Amino acid sequence: MIKSFTYKVQKFSTNLSIFRLLKLIWEGSKQWSVISISFIAIESGLFFSSIYLLKILIDTISRHGISDIKNEPEVIKYIILATISAILYTSIKAISSYITEKQSGKVSEYIDEKIHNSAIGLDLSFYESPGYFDILKRARDMATERPNIIVFTMVDIAKNLLSLILIASMLVAIDWRLFPILALFVLPTLWVKINFADSQNTLRLSQTALERKSNYLSTLLTSDLHAKEIRSFGLGNHLKKLYVDIRLLLLSGRLKISKQKTHQELITSTVATLGFFACVAYIAVGSIHGITSVGDITLFLVAFPQAFNIMQGLSTGISTLYHNNIFVKSIFELFDLKSSLKENESPLIIPSDNEIDLELKNVSFIYPHAEKNTLTNINLKMPAGKIVAVVGSNGAGKSTLIKLLCRLYDPTSGSINLNNKNIKSFKIAEYQKQICAVFQDFGKYNVTAAENIRFGDIHNNRTHDDIVEAAKNSGADLFINNFPQQYNTTMGRIFEDGYEVSIGQWQKLAIARAFFSNSRFVILDEATSALDATAEKELFDSFRDRIGNRAALIISHRQSAVKHADYIYVLSNGSIVESGTHQELTDLKRTYYNLFQSDSGKK
Repeated sequence: MIKSFTYKVQKFSTNLSIFRLLKLIWEGSKQWSVISISFIAIESGLFFSSIYLLKILIDTISRHGISDIKNEPEVIKYIILATISAILYTSIKAISSYITEKQSGKVSEYIDEKIHNSAIGLDLSFYESPGYFDILKRARDMATERPNIIVFTMVDIAKNLLSLILIASMLVAIDWRLFPILALFVLPTLWVKINFADSQNTLRLSQTALERKSNYLSTLLTSDLHAKEIRSFGLGNHLKKLYVDIRLLLLSGRLKISKQKTHQELITSTVATLGFFACVAYIAVGSIHGITSVGDITLFLVAFPQAFNIMQGLSTGISTLYHNNIFVKSIFELFDLKSSLKENESPLIIPSDNEIDLELKNVSFIYPHAEKNTLTNINLKMPAGKIVAVVGSNGAGKSTLIKLLCRLYDPTSGSINLNNKNIKSFKIAEYQKQICAVFQDFGKYNVTAAENIRFGDIHNNRTHDDIVEAAKNSGADLFINNFPQQYNTTMGRIFEDGYEVSIGQWQKLAIARAFFSNSRFVILDEATSALDATAEKELFDSFRDRIGNRAALIISHRQSAVKHADYIYVLSNGSIVESGTHQELTDLKRTYYNLFQSDSGKK
């Protein structure tokens, strides 16, 4: 068992990253950490002095006798000192609890901020990886309550260690064998708790994916996102059964380990209790034979149970800390993740020319873990002031093309150039400001209409008139002005006084965001798919005037959305198979012509 316990201790040290954890706590609450350490020392010192003064008091009384009046001043002195020490101890203990709570709150906020900073700094590839979401879930679980538990546990461990050292010195003064015997009987309980925590951590790692799935099912059942379909198709009870089955499976795994722990703790707790009373018997017999003084007996009766409880508390604290190591480990795993998009150490300044072009040269791209290219040898140019369109069937690679243009990914080969300079030469954030994309799965933000539009250029202090102008250009002003609070109206019904709007109206807000942006390039990815024919026609009939000197890339399955483009690229199976004007491509009567032939027939 000793070999196994040693292995557990080594594994505990490795998994928990104790020094890194202490550094994290220090960074999150430097001032409160110093105060907390000071109060731990003071609290432990007062605890020791209270017990020791009690021993001196008992020894003084036993030495002079209870009826000796001459001894009264000395007895009163020690009673007063012991009382003051006890009062100070309880007072400091209460203040120390508040300080620990304050410290844990600071650490929790610091970790929460670091998690969000890490998530923001990672590129899109992480958000397409199940493994990342497992790490993120455990890290976010850590961010809510785990920092408080860990800080409180570490403070308790520090207090218990210091108190144990002081009490151990008292017990050693009585008889050096007492403390080692006590420790020997308590160690099995610690071993069981660490072993249980290790098993729980292994189980939690294996259950993370199932936990995420159960959370997803719960979201389906309780959110507004799928409420209509769930009721329309009668999916509620089916999804609930799937959710319950997973929760029961997760519970059965935890209960199995807990049952094993209970059996083992029954044995080790019994052994520890027997050891405790064996030591009591040893001292009691020693007092009968005059080996120990009355003060020593009193000290033993006070200190020994305290030592037993402290060691039990210490074993609980260590196992609790170890139990939380999986979350601590995941949070460091998250912090250690680095974006695959590399910043240029000497970035160039974005050109300030009025006319600026964006061009893809022989660009190929393959997703991580994919077996074949999604895009192959793409050559495409977006000149300033021109409208370019990309068309193709589903799965042709259009969405991937947008991700590359927005530098959410870097090409596997080839280059994307801004005024003949590779975009990798510029600072990522500065380049991304030049691109504004309305994605097919655009964001629907439950904030005011004005804020929805302002998100297009949140870093600059633009006027309300600019917001109104963007709304007019997208057609969003037509429904915003009908709200009682107009641009101050909250979109969506999940908050009080919010207004739900149609998907087409949400799309107009997204387009307004793009028009509000100061970017040089506008990308519309099926951005008019939810608009009616009249609204779409109004948008594209004057689209050139609305974008000014900016270049625009339009991706659409509708011929009406792309036929006015200056140049059209036809994408098929990740390659450009045709390019030209609408008329040129129609006259070819190939891929482009066949793609829209049914639309032409309807006309």
